[in-house]
Formats: sequence, C-alpha cells, structure tokens
Amino acid sequence: MLDRETYKDKVKKFIYDMILKGEYSPGDQIKESTIAEILNISRAPVREALRELIVDRILEYIPHKGTFLRKLTPKEIINIYTTRGVLEGFAVAESMFKLTDEDIETLKNLTLTMFTSAKNNENEVLIEAGDKFHELLFSKCDNALLVHETKKLSFRSHILFSQNWTEIYTPDEIKKRHDLIIKSLLSENRKLVEEVIREHYFETGKKIALFII
Repeated sequence: MLDRETYKDKVKKFIYDMILKGEYSPGDQIKESTIAEILNISRAPVREALRELIVDRILEYIPHKGTFLRKLTPKEIINIYTTRGVLEGFAVAESMFKLTDEDIETLKNLTLTMFTSAKNNENEVLIEAGDKFHELLFSKCDNALLVHETKKLSFRSHILFSQNWTEIYTPDEIKKRHDLIIKSLLSENRKLVEEVIREHYFETGKKIALFII
C-alpha cells in the first residue's frame, strides 16, 4: 500500500499535469473532493498537497470560497524568472566542467526534441524536454540547497511557460535559445555561461509579463 507521502506527491503531480494540459487555468477553482474522487483516495493527502502548493504560491486559498490556481501579476512573473536565472546561472557556471561529452550530446538531442514538439504543438513533450535539459545543466552542482531551490522554481516557471510559449516564441526561436546555451558551455567561459543562462530566463519573464498585461 502506498504511504501518505506518496499519495500527497501523486496529487501534486496530478494537479501539475492537469495545468500543463490546460485543464486548469489561472483563476480556476481546484476542489479537494473532486481530486480525491478522481484519484480514488481519501481527502487527507489531497488537503496536504493543496497546502504545499499554497505555500509554494502555485495555488491560493480564498476564505469562504475555496482554493484556486493563482493569477500572477507581471511583477511576480518577472521575479520568478529573474530568481531562476540567477540561481541556475550560478549553479551551472560553478559545475559546468563536470558535464561530459555525452551530457552535451544529450542536451543537443533534447533541444531537437523541444524544436520538434513545439512544431507539432506537443505541449507536454516540450515542457518535459525543457525540464530535462535544464535539470541536466544544474544537476552537476554539489550545492544541495541551491539545486533544491532551483527545482522549486522550475515548477512555477514550467507552468507559466506552458501557458504562454506559443505567444512569445516560435519553434525556431526555442531551438536557437537552447543552442546558445550549449554554445556557451562549449566556450568553457564561466562568466559567459552564467550571463547566457540568466538572460535566457530574464527574457522569457519579461515577454510573459508583457503578454499578460
């Protein structure tokens, strides 16, 4: 039997996947009873998952109304992407020489997957490939706290990107942006790598913020 912690994580992944599929949009209510029924589990782990997502500022609780997917302000969006860029840029610059030739090939293949899935409008495949690309970049960092905080921001930035990427980037632009990161890694210039990754996120945050105004 699955323990409560596993159930809670299952609920969080379910909500995350539903958001990526477009089943939940900003402002939509997320009902504890509905999720428990769909997943055929008790309400307790659902309640725990919702609480964590509220703490992570993915969801918000409105007294006497319920729990909803948060509508982020332009400033909040820019803050998310700015912070993610600073953290990931530093993490990758500190550990970039641990990336192997095989890792670089994996990054190239993931970039091609992103390009192809974007052309085919395969949103979930695109987001998953992007997640693997960036996690491989900072996974070599031995600062556990830095990696943890970067991953937490991944959750929020992936949701924002999945909801808005078709309005801000073409498939060719998505490929070009990730090719640029790979090129910076091959330069073996730490300062350049950090700058490229920071700008990678800064640009997206500004584009999404402007789009939702």
